[in-house]
Amino acid sequence: MNRHAKDHGLRWPIVLGFLLLVATISAFGQEATIVGTVTDPSGAAVPKASITITNNDTGVVRTVVSNGDGQFVAPDLHIGRYSVRATASGFKIAEQTGLVLTVGDRTRVDFGLQVGNTQETVTVEATAAAVHTDSGEVSNLITGQQISQLATHARSLYELFNLAPGASSIQNNVGFTPVSGDSAVSINGQRAGHNLQLIDGGENLDRGGSSGSVMPSIDSLAEFRNMTSNYSAEYGLSSAATITTVIKSGSKQFHASGWEFFRNDALNARNYFNPAPAPVAELRFNVRGFNLGGQVPAWKSHPTFFFYNMEWRGEIDGGLLNVPVPLASMYPDANGAGTGAVIPTTFNGTASVITVPTGIATLGANCPGGVPPAGIVPGSPFPGNTIPACLIDPNATALLNAGGKYGGIFPKPTNGVSFQGGNNSPTNLREEIARVDHQFSEKFSVFGHWVSEQISQTYGTTQWSNDNVPTIADVFGNPSYSAVAHATYIISPTLLNEVAFNYNGNRIHIIPNNLVSAPSSFTFNRLFTGPNVDNRIPQIQLAGTVGSIYNANWTPWNNKADDFQIRDDVSWTRGAHQLKFGFSWAIYKKTQDAFANTEGNFKFDGSFTGMDYADFLLGFAQQYQEDAVKISGQWNNISTAAYLQDNWRVNNRLTLNLGLRWDGIPHTYEANQQSSNFYPNLYDFGNAATFDSNGHICSANSVPACPGGPSPGLGSSPNPILTGIQFYTNGIGIGGKNGIPNGLVNNHWNNWGPRVGFAYDLTGRGKTILRGGFGTMYERIQGNDMYNGATNPPGNLQPTLNGVSLSNPGLNVANGNVITAAALPVLPLGITGTDANNYKPPVSYQYSGGVQQALGAHAVMSVSYVGSQGRHENDYRAINLPPLSLLPAMVAAGALDNTQVQYLGFGGIRLAENEGNAHYNSLQASMTGTVKNDLHLQVGYTLSKAVDSTTSNGSGGDLQNNTNPYAGWRYDVGPSQFDRRNIFFTSFVYDIPLFRGDSSRLVKSTVGGWQVSGIVTEESGAPLDLGVTSGTTAASIITNSGMRPDLTGSISYPKTVNQWFAGNFSKPACVTGPDCYGNLGFDAIRGPGRNNFNLSLLKNFAFTERFHMEFRAESFNAFNHTQFKGDKNSGGISTNFGSSNFGQVTNAFPGREFQLAVKLIY
Repeated sequence: MNRHAKDHGLRWPIVLGFLLLVATISAFGQEATIVGTVTDPSGAAVPKASITITNNDTGVVRTVVSNGDGQFVAPDLHIGRYSVRATASGFKIAEQTGLVLTVGDRTRVDFGLQVGNTQETVTVEATAAAVHTDSGEVSNLITGQQISQLATHARSLYELFNLAPGASSIQNNVGFTPVSGDSAVSINGQRAGHNLQLIDGGENLDRGGSSGSVMPSIDSLAEFRNMTSNYSAEYGLSSAATITTVIKSGSKQFHASGWEFFRNDALNARNYFNPAPAPVAELRFNVRGFNLGGQVPAWKSHPTFFFYNMEWRGEIDGGLLNVPVPLASMYPDANGAGTGAVIPTTFNGTASVITVPTGIATLGANCPGGVPPAGIVPGSPFPGNTIPACLIDPNATALLNAGGKYGGIFPKPTNGVSFQGGNNSPTNLREEIARVDHQFSEKFSVFGHWVSEQISQTYGTTQWSNDNVPTIADVFGNPSYSAVAHATYIISPTLLNEVAFNYNGNRIHIIPNNLVSAPSSFTFNRLFTGPNVDNRIPQIQLAGTVGSIYNANWTPWNNKADDFQIRDDVSWTRGAHQLKFGFSWAIYKKTQDAFANTEGNFKFDGSFTGMDYADFLLGFAQQYQEDAVKISGQWNNISTAAYLQDNWRVNNRLTLNLGLRWDGIPHTYEANQQSSNFYPNLYDFGNAATFDSNGHICSANSVPACPGGPSPGLGSSPNPILTGIQFYTNGIGIGGKNGIPNGLVNNHWNNWGPRVGFAYDLTGRGKTILRGGFGTMYERIQGNDMYNGATNPPGNLQPTLNGVSLSNPGLNVANGNVITAAALPVLPLGITGTDANNYKPPVSYQYSGGVQQALGAHAVMSVSYVGSQGRHENDYRAINLPPLSLLPAMVAAGALDNTQVQYLGFGGIRLAENEGNAHYNSLQASMTGTVKNDLHLQVGYTLSKAVDSTTSNGSGGDLQNNTNPYAGWRYDVGPSQFDRRNIFFTSFVYDIPLFRGDSSRLVKSTVGGWQVSGIVTEESGAPLDLGVTSGTTAASIITNSGMRPDLTGSISYPKTVNQWFAGNFSKPACVTGPDCYGNLGFDAIRGPGRNNFNLSLLKNFAFTERFHMEFRAESFNAFNHTQFKGDKNSGGISTNFGSSNFGQVTNAFPGREFQLAVKLIY
């Protein structure tokens, strides 16, 4: 209750602040600009001509005056339909009508005035498609018609990001919530997580997951522009694309609509890998909503326009569980009181004869006299394959009968030895969007929006874990918000000021569901006291014959993010120079729980009896881990920027875009000094750790005691829960203490990004434009690298104990000794998140050159070379390594020797370096236009090559490990995960003109009114990286690393389900050291290509001129073409050498799915 109260308590202060600010403040990038030149019949400039710009949708008027060069500029205009009129003494009035302004566009409207009476008007209709004569920017517009009429699988904007040359996707299953939305779309070779989304100019980005904070309803959006290269200096904090979206506004006429979209598994074709008669996963998909907009009638002299959108989205995304679980007959006393547990000699086709453990001091401790029953002989099979009742750990019995929906931590089998059942994940979202536009005067206007999403997702098993049974699940709550307040003040006809306040944020609450708390009969002596406040049942992993896993994970888990931005932008026309300059300041505040398994984690793998379940019944765990504390970090990230942009109209044929941007991007820091970092330069080799005979660091707890006494370099934790526990802290620094920066690394302030572009009219007729440019874009580091630092030593301790008791993990079952937390040996601890001291922000250098050609009045074709270079790309490298020459011996021994690593006293150290490079080269072609106002067509083609190192798909940031830590990121340079060499797409909306001109409304409504639309995609395969999983390898010895196989000869592609690729692969010999990681290159395999047709058929029933109904039938993968998966994000091909299905296709995209919809539109 309190958790939800806090969420709603946050909403109203933000709403109040929004309402107060809307009277004074503004945003950027969501508007359009009109530029032009006024000349007389001789071509001379006409100064002081009055330019009247009228928004035909709202009636709002803007007036500017041409300067001494005859030039004028009108920035910050709302998108929509306009007419522009030029008047000057001695000349006829000139007017252009039918002008459509789109988001982020610079539209040129030139006037050649004719001598005559000012009462005469010469009117020209604007062309439907115009070339860009004033900018070298590479961008792509998706219109409101495309957003509304094109079928998208989840009614998701993310799917439309692919409709741009240079876009390459490895999207798997695009959902309708921000977190599940899967925005894995790379633009021009840059990483997907480096794209920036804007709504009405305000940032919409979850900096942890790199997706949007909110996902506005498709029906609330007017249009969006995907700016992919060489864009203006006013945009920053993204080294890839900037995608600016506009929410609909009200207009003079009242508009309203309502809709429902519906999908059901009964309408769909089967997946290739789920043939009949296998059950089909349940699917229920419903999106319903309404919107309305118009003008407030009471304020017509100072018009106020409103738009409101409400939508409910619901989905049951069915899943099927099929997991082996213990048979009911295997439960204690299943065959009568005192009969113990009978284990079948064969379980799920595997021999399961169990053996009495040897060398166990505690065996029989609960039996009469503390002695095992007669016939129980260590090393011999259990008589009758039965575990006597007195040998069964009472905690095992308590957990198996703990209650809940399934009676205990494991469900009973429903089919043989397996539990088979639904694993549905119902998702519900309720969204409200409101936008208000108000015109105080011709000089002063404001607008603002508020978006609120309330999201709840229920999972059948716990997410982000290895849990595979439905006895424990979780509920994922994700309320999300966005607010923008925007004001424009026209100081003079040549000077305009904008100020902006933007907010976006979200919450994540993951709450465990079903069987969570331990029963009263479960008595458990944890190592640490305090943090397991919910009395959660510890994780129980059966890692062997049975394989069931109960895992409540680290829930409940909370995440809170708030992003505030203030900016000011000034537009100033000075002669032939159209200047824009401004600054911004933003603070991102995040509170996030660390991933901490404070409930404990037992692993039973058959080490004692030969069967995992039998070990569990005896209470003999091969391994136990427990986090001592659960830290909640409070993180702050501040971003400051300033820019100057000069769009210089050199002459009537040449425009230069000259910009310079500065980004101050200090590193994220933890406000309470809870984060720490390992610094190689602070490690004192003179205080290197010394070790006792057990391989532990010498301390007062060493048994036997070390001859030289405790090791140098020992320290303590500032956390009171860990008082008295020693850590090895040589080289560790805590943020904000002892000269360590708050953000742990040096901040980089010298981030200057020049932007240069040009547009040259080759013929002087505004039909053929040569365009190009160069830009430097810096990326704000997303933060997950720092959030991991909260669990570094000495902030937390996660000891690993082997051979312990289920009732008391401090009890060693072999010798009967009990260890307490205070007596724990000092172990070489691993550090999973640490940053290099010279950590640099990623940067991309973008460049392009091409030609844009008008094809008549209604179409434009573009052909361009587009390229980029990426520097300081994120990568993670293991740095605490043994000498490479010693690695083969450790692999042979099956364990890392911590006394031979570089930084003695530590286990694995994972260092974020930001040192990777990338490059991209492409030929991009596109055509956009209309045919007779019936067919809107967009076609795009990209021929490209993208090279990167340890590419990430953007989900959760970057966070990718180097495969070979000795070689670093250079070992992983190869095709980017997004490197699809050929990508073709087309989208179309065709209004069939059948019976459109019939005089009978009845005929037009019943027989006419048909529309077809669709998206067709054809793309070549994405690359895949191979790994090795057989036996002990260098990757299993060195944590946070990987390994690829050796290849002799070349790779071939049979392209069958049972063998997609083939080659003479082998496990690296690992004899000399350099031969331990394989000779196969990074991303050496190509997955399947894909061709897909998403088609819609729409019937429009017109009841009146303004009121009509649309019935829609939409199909995804309309021709039910089998489309095998095969990329990093989607999986689909087994890439682990050594696995039984290596090289086989294992998954496919869905077969044909139908969606039905109805919309009422007024």
